[in-house]
Amino acid sequence: MGTQDQTDRKLKLLIVEDSEDDCLLVVYALRQAGFRCDHTRIQSAGRFREALQNPDWDIIISDYNLPDFSAPEALAILNEAKLDIPFIVISGTVDEETVIKLMKSGARDCVMKDHLTRLPSAIERELKEAEARRQLRRVEEQFRQAQKMEAIGRLASGVAHDFNNLLTIITGFAQLALLEPNPAQSGLEQILRAAERAAVLTRQLLVFSRQQALDVRVFDLNVLIHDLEKMIRRVIGEDVEIRTIFHDQEALVKVDPNQIEQVVLNLVVNSRDAMPHGGTLTIETQHLNLDAQVAGVFGCLPGSYFQMSVSDSGMGIDKATLAKIFEPFFTTKSEGRGTGLGLSTVYGIVSQSGGAIRAYSEPDVGTTMRILLPAATEKAPAGNPILEQGAQRGSETVLLVEDDETVLGLCSMVLQTHGYTVLEAESAGAAIDISRSYRGPIHLLLSDVVMPSSNGPALSLEVRDARPDIRTLFMSGYTEETMNQHGFTSQGAGFIQKPFSASALARKVRQVLDAGKNTARISV
Repeated sequence: MGTQDQTDRKLKLLIVEDSEDDCLLVVYALRQAGFRCDHTRIQSAGRFREALQNPDWDIIISDYNLPDFSAPEALAILNEAKLDIPFIVISGTVDEETVIKLMKSGARDCVMKDHLTRLPSAIERELKEAEARRQLRRVEEQFRQAQKMEAIGRLASGVAHDFNNLLTIITGFAQLALLEPNPAQSGLEQILRAAERAAVLTRQLLVFSRQQALDVRVFDLNVLIHDLEKMIRRVIGEDVEIRTIFHDQEALVKVDPNQIEQVVLNLVVNSRDAMPHGGTLTIETQHLNLDAQVAGVFGCLPGSYFQMSVSDSGMGIDKATLAKIFEPFFTTKSEGRGTGLGLSTVYGIVSQSGGAIRAYSEPDVGTTMRILLPAATEKAPAGNPILEQGAQRGSETVLLVEDDETVLGLCSMVLQTHGYTVLEAESAGAAIDISRSYRGPIHLLLSDVVMPSSNGPALSLEVRDARPDIRTLFMSGYTEETMNQHGFTSQGAGFIQKPFSASALARKVRQVLDAGKNTARISV
């Protein structure tokens, strides 16, 4: 075995040996092979248990038989502790049967004391195999995390449609009631706030389960963070210093900017909570080209990424807690202060965006969250002008299709309040009949995506055969996966996700009608 690959390789050794001379011979053999050894010698069961409290040993080397201890006893203690630390036995004389028993008990190799030249190659092999096992465990943990999110995602998907319809009704009618002086104004405002909190929870469930509909576009990550700085300063307070370090060129990514804003704000809030007495918050962007090995550590594909790091100088997180922080409903906050969905939402957004997230933390030192987002291969398009809040009224005719009678009535009322003529249809068949029989122009088809006898995309094709100039706006409370099964894609029409407010619906309708083409999906 050559020494070139091992030069300056540091090795943390736990040596179970009663002879100081034999211990030094082991260390000498390894140093001759190019290892830099940091070793500790112990010779009793009690000291061995104490040493295992620090699980950072690279290798355990044990003499087979000591006056008051033995390799089989050490193996039993190691197995009891459930630590994956390579264990190599050295001995002057052991027979083949004993070696087999040792290997069955968990020993990785057995080296004779008069052949210590074989020890470096045995350690080299075990270090590689240990790293392979750690990599496998990381992949298995990522798989288990994905399974958890899929299970909760299915649950969320199952209730999202009905729940979002109910929230749309609650929010919409409460807003309509507030358009005029109302003695119940205070109560209605409380209803709206509660409905918004419920809507946020639903969105979070769908996000971390990676079933939320996305509005993907190319944008500069540097610009997004810069634009958020004023809000971030309000969120974290005056006792926290903010530092931003931007990549020196455009950091173009192709993801949903609204969701990345949510990622940044969630991480910033966590950092603020970790610094109750003030500190430093650093947000940094940089470009990375990941090879297969590094990508494997992050759990993503090799390629070009922009990394966004959010670091704080706060309390930090211990290893046991760090392993659970992305699990849904896990929280270290006191009761009533958190749902446990913040970091799992971040995890879901990043995963759904084709990226990866890794957390690094030490107690009393701080925490760094590293977010990788795929680098865009195209330039960012010119932004569309944002409509003013007041520019929501119109005089056009809207064909409204919704199988839920209450949602139909609400949307119709909202649109009529904003000046539109509304043609109501509770099914796709009724909508087709109206589109053929109505003598005046119909400017917009506003349709639910999933309906009992048909679906929005199929209806849109039928209506456009008769009225090729009509524009289309879809709405739905279902997840993107369910909508895709009913022929919906993010191209070719506007879309608004339930639950939506009355003002959001009016604004969206105005946007789609004013758009030059019926091809751009514009999210709320």
